[in-house]
Amino acid sequence: MATIALFTPEMAHYPSSNFPAHIRVNNRPVLAFDAATDETCYFTFKAPQDLTLPITVYVQYKMASATTGSVYFQAAFEAISDGDAVDLDATTSFDTANSGNGTVPGTAGNIDEIAITMTNNDSIAAGDYARLSLNRDADNGSDTATGDSYILTIEVRDSA
Repeated sequence: MATIALFTPEMAHYPSSNFPAHIRVNNRPVLAFDAATDETCYFTFKAPQDLTLPITVYVQYKMASATTGSVYFQAAFEAISDGDAVDLDATTSFDTANSGNGTVPGTAGNIDEIAITMTNNDSIAAGDYARLSLNRDADNGSDTATGDSYILTIEVRDSA
């Protein structure tokens, strides 16, 4: 698998409401996704010329305080090709979200990773303007961990 995009908390951009806090924990930047409110952020990239499907999104995280339960994240792509009739000033075109969950580590602060297979990928192709939406679905029954989930990095890999 080849890395096609790698995102850090500083690279996130946000909707007008319900977005994770960008904070530092032990001088490490993280995105703090709340346990009680669905929160979303976005990352922008250009799809590389050697892109091959399928694509998997790897969400590296740690928990602020939880040592039991699981977290549930959703990821979605918006892919726009040169010549597509999508008015970027007025609309978004994210595909249906894919989801993944992970059992939190038994020690708060330890790292874990969730793999989300992007079966819905908005027909992403080489050269596309692309955005990745990441959301903690806090009210999903599969998200049972208390406290914030701190996102450290997000890696997007293709099958090459």
